[in-house]
Amino acid sequence: MFDRQVHDPQLFIDALRQFHESDAQQRGQLANALADAIITKRVDLGEVRLRLHDAADQDLLHTLDALLDLIEPYIEEGGVDE
Repeated sequence: MFDRQVHDPQLFIDALRQFHESDAQQRGQLANALADAIITKRVDLGEVRLRLHDAADQDLLHTLDALLDLIEPYIEEGGVDE
């Protein structure tokens, strides 16, 4: 879904929306791609949050926060080994 470059925040938001709207049993691969983009700092979370805030999209802000809560240990450790 994402390549190894820095992502356009809108592409990340679109993927986050797809994750949010998908069935919980089908979220695994998408969750991994979103988490990888965050952990490896290939997305500007500040810009993502700003766009979601400007769009008053509280549901996606909550989804992003929940995803960040899940991967916080990896972020604090500086990422994962590839």
